[in-house]
Amino acid sequence: TQVLNRHYWAESVEAFTSVHAESSLFGIDGACPAENIHELIRVLVEQLSKLAVEKVSDEELMRAKNMLKSMMMMQLESRLVLCEDIARQFATYGRREVPSMICKKIDAVTAEDLLIVGNRMLQSKPAVGCVGPDLSNVPSIDVINGFIENHRQSLTKGLRFF
Repeated sequence: TQVLNRHYWAESVEAFTSVHAESSLFGIDGACPAENIHELIRVLVEQLSKLAVEKVSDEELMRAKNMLKSMMMMQLESRLVLCEDIARQFATYGRREVPSMICKKIDAVTAEDLLIVGNRMLQSKPAVGCVGPDLSNVPSIDVINGFIENHRQSLTKGLRFF
């Protein structure tokens, strides 16, 4: 929401996860005009870097939890999504957790948990994929890694980007 509210050229930005038995994938996808690709990636790196060193406010955490729970419940109203969810849970965990239990787990997440996860995410190199008719402004992986390192160093010194 912060990215969309502050950057008029950002058409969409959303996080996603893919959970598996022994590993997981966290990602962010975004859309913008070709001329803003470099800036979009820089802004997304800033947001991820902040997650590793700045504790989210109680209000922001509650809003995120409520949004996640409501989106999950609305999606599970679709029989197709429900069947996919059941199959994915059985394939991953060998059992299915009911939505009320998942909501309890979401409610148990703390701001400290997010700091731990944020730090873990920044320990590995990112994978970047871009699609579109003009990718000439996509920064190289070295430039993206430089964004990450610069933001990590700046944030740990107490500097703020916004």
